[in-house]
Amino acid sequence: MMSAADAADTIDLVDIGRAVARGWRALAACVALGALAGFAILELASPKFGGSASVVVRASQSGGASLLSRLGLGDATPALAGAASSPIETEVAILSSRALMAKVIDSLDLDIDVRAPRGIAARDVIGAKKLAPAFLTAKYDIDRVSDKHYRITDANGKQVEASAGTPITLPQGTVVLRADTTLPSHLSLRLMDHEDALINASKRLTVAKTGGEVVTISYQARDSMTAAAVPNALVAEYLHQRKTVDRGTNAYRVAFLGAQIDSVSRDLTKAEDSLRRFQEATGVLQPDVQGKIQLDRAADIRKDIGALDVERGALTQLSSQVATGKMTPAQLAAYPTFLKSPGINELLGQLVKVQTDRTQLLERRLETDPEVVAMGQSAKNIENQISALTMSYKASLDHQRADLNAQLDSIRVALGTFPGAVESSGRLQRRAKELAQTYAALQAQLVDARLAAIGEGGDVRLLDVATAPKKVAFPRPLTTVGIGIGAGLFVGLVLALLTGFLGRYVEDPQAIERTTGVPALKLDGGVPLLVAGGPLSSTLLLVPIDARANTAGVAERLARTALARSAQPTVLDLSRTNGNGSSSTALTTDVNATIHRLEQEHGMVIVRLPALAADETAAALTPQRAVLLVAPPGRVERRLLLGAVQTLRRLDVPCAGVVVSRSTDAVVA
Repeated sequence: MMSAADAADTIDLVDIGRAVARGWRALAACVALGALAGFAILELASPKFGGSASVVVRASQSGGASLLSRLGLGDATPALAGAASSPIETEVAILSSRALMAKVIDSLDLDIDVRAPRGIAARDVIGAKKLAPAFLTAKYDIDRVSDKHYRITDANGKQVEASAGTPITLPQGTVVLRADTTLPSHLSLRLMDHEDALINASKRLTVAKTGGEVVTISYQARDSMTAAAVPNALVAEYLHQRKTVDRGTNAYRVAFLGAQIDSVSRDLTKAEDSLRRFQEATGVLQPDVQGKIQLDRAADIRKDIGALDVERGALTQLSSQVATGKMTPAQLAAYPTFLKSPGINELLGQLVKVQTDRTQLLERRLETDPEVVAMGQSAKNIENQISALTMSYKASLDHQRADLNAQLDSIRVALGTFPGAVESSGRLQRRAKELAQTYAALQAQLVDARLAAIGEGGDVRLLDVATAPKKVAFPRPLTTVGIGIGAGLFVGLVLALLTGFLGRYVEDPQAIERTTGVPALKLDGGVPLLVAGGPLSSTLLLVPIDARANTAGVAERLARTALARSAQPTVLDLSRTNGNGSSSTALTTDVNATIHRLEQEHGMVIVRLPALAADETAAALTPQRAVLLVAPPGRVERRLLLGAVQTLRRLDVPCAGVVVSRSTDAVVA
């Protein structure tokens, strides 16, 4: 017999298929119950119809966010907008609000529920009503006595006669049955107060954003007319609110923005006047440009003063040298500044000519000659003129320096007061600029508010109108029965698998091997029975699991296999028991001694023992002898099988495996 060490830890698809096949009865029963449950729902559940309408909502950006963006705070606006809900979510919340639903309940009489007959709306039965604000839910049966006459019975059996078209006084209020139509012969009504009706209707209402800027309103009702009327009425009330409440809000916005614009305009005018007066008084128009110009001008004046000081010092030194006779006026005329003067150059030329003529004349005449003296006097006069021009130029330099010093002092005074003027000018300009930006933003907001007021509630329009459905939304026959069958199939598979793997019985060698963890094999005619518990010369104890197991055929097959492998077998039969479970042919000698003697005489000893609890079996069990458990054909109790294997393990007796016997096994003599 072949074995696999890890067979108990593996479950393949074949085992699952066998388990499902064995539990086909439970599977079929669960599928049938699921189908019956589906048909029961179709028969007993109240049908529900679904209606839906849709609207397109294009909500504009809020005024606050637009104002922030126009004020240059665009970076902060997305963060603020992300923290708040989107406009579409706001509209969804408004459409599903209790306030709108309350008005729909009042208009469609949803606080009265027609329980029977099915498919009739409350407004087709009730002409008028006036119910108390709060009361317990009440049920009434209305039976037609004659034409336009009805008998009303409450839950306690109290009856009231009434006619259609006349008020019927009930503990919950007054109800008027419609007289312009023929009502069914029997009606069952349920009256709810406003809060209960609101809760009941809200459970059936679904408002969701279905894509982009489209919002879908769905409602489930017991009749098709109400299923379509509720979404349409809700959308109509919503559009009415947008055209009235929103128009008032936009009008308030226009008035508020107009007042704010007037206030900002006055402040802006004052700021501009203050800035103009300040600029006129101080002369500070552009502080940055004017400050740079003043500083550059002061630097240039300092540079000019320095140049004048250098030239004046040089002239003073030259004049002193001329006065002391160290330098002649002609040499003074060679000063670079004088050389640039045409007048000095002309005098210098005259002086040179006179001195040249005098020198030539001295070659012929004496120094006392009147003509020589006259020429000397002319040269002296020209030199005096050069000296006088030098002094005049020096005086002009002094005047220039004094003027430049005065200009520099005035610039210093101006620069001393300039920081304060710049600060005041910057404050006034910043104030005027901020007011101008605010004024522009408010003007843009005013335009938006006026456009919104013209739009009367924003760009919201009805997309799809709800129509009365022709088919029920729940329960649908195919879907309901299919779900019931699917659920039954799933439960049946689970039960079949649980029964196959964890049930009371095991039915095949694979299940036995997976349950016990030891090799298992079904006895088959003509197939050698190989045992992996040890060599053929060892002793093999055959122990039945219960009374239905027959070890004779197993012993015979083991003996044939031993002979085929040249081993001399012998079979010791101790399996015939009395009513008390002990062997009826018990040996007078010791069982162990008998088995030991047979082991000495034969190559293989096969011992057929009674139940595991018998005395003979207990005497024969030793760790040196392998035990082969024999299971009966058909189902085997999992408890007995596991109990036998665990008993052998506790006694440290090796278990060679489990063999499923056949019902036609013969007894070996």
